[in-house]
Amino acid sequence: MKISSLCLASLPLTAAFVPQGNNGAAMTKNSLQAESVSTLPSPTKPIFDPLGLYADNSPERMAGLIKPLESSEVQYNKEVQDPLGLYPSYSQELIDGIVKASKSSYNKDVVDPLRLYQDTSQVSSEVQMSASLPFLPRPALLDGTLPGDRGFDPFNFASDASALQWQRKAEVKHARLAMLAAVGWPVAELLHKDIASAFDLPILLASGDRVPSVLNDGLSHASFPAFWIAIITAAAVIEIQESVEANLSCKLNPADKGFDPINLGGRTTKQKHFMHEAELFNGRLGMLAITGFAIQEWFLNSAVVDQIPIFFKPLNVAMEQLMNV
Repeated sequence: MKISSLCLASLPLTAAFVPQGNNGAAMTKNSLQAESVSTLPSPTKPIFDPLGLYADNSPERMAGLIKPLESSEVQYNKEVQDPLGLYPSYSQELIDGIVKASKSSYNKDVVDPLRLYQDTSQVSSEVQMSASLPFLPRPALLDGTLPGDRGFDPFNFASDASALQWQRKAEVKHARLAMLAAVGWPVAELLHKDIASAFDLPILLASGDRVPSVLNDGLSHASFPAFWIAIITAAAVIEIQESVEANLSCKLNPADKGFDPINLGGRTTKQKHFMHEAELFNGRLGMLAITGFAIQEWFLNSAVVDQIPIFFKPLNVAMEQLMNV
């Protein structure tokens, strides 16, 4: 009896030295995790782990406190240009449509006027070439609708509509002045001496009976200030009048000055277009002619009417002069 009561009394003491079962282990693990989680930093301040030192089963990572240095959602505010095709087809940027082809690779037409490309599929077929310069594309604004337009603008002076209008006006002015000069140059060399002698005026021709130009002795021997005052005043009046008209109205055709006393401008649209082109073509030829006159007289040191007398003098006089040369 004493022995059995002694065994019952020692049971609680022996239980302290016996390993606990699964329930005890689970309780210990839960208590440790609760203790570790309770000791974690405040979630208001995230933990950054750029080197990956925290294990996947670490309490901080399991609690969601480990944050990346940068947001995983990248905000694309600009397109990514990839002209060399460095992004693979499976890249997220290509899938999301962020990567765009380089603009310079596809926005320019391939022009081959010399037929250098063996593969004609690479050459743009829709590009129209200039009528005057067939090895260059036709300028965008010069589509052939304007009088005298042959697509000649290699330096892109007519870059926009305003510049094109200004260039048209300048060409018409120079064309008309050149046509007058091409006539007045040889007439002055033929008749200036007689007219000056008749009115008892000084002869203003240069040496060799040449018209004064910048390439010979210039206009330095012209009577000053009367000559220059008259020329500058006349030019200023014309320019001021045109500037006032341009501010008050807008003319689609800068060549139209309302001067056609004998109705040579044509009645129909086709006739008017033809006459405008004829004026421009003759004016361009006049600009080349007056430049040639100045260069010829400077180089040969003689009047142009004496260099080619068959064009400016009666046939008998011209033949006699040519025979004496």
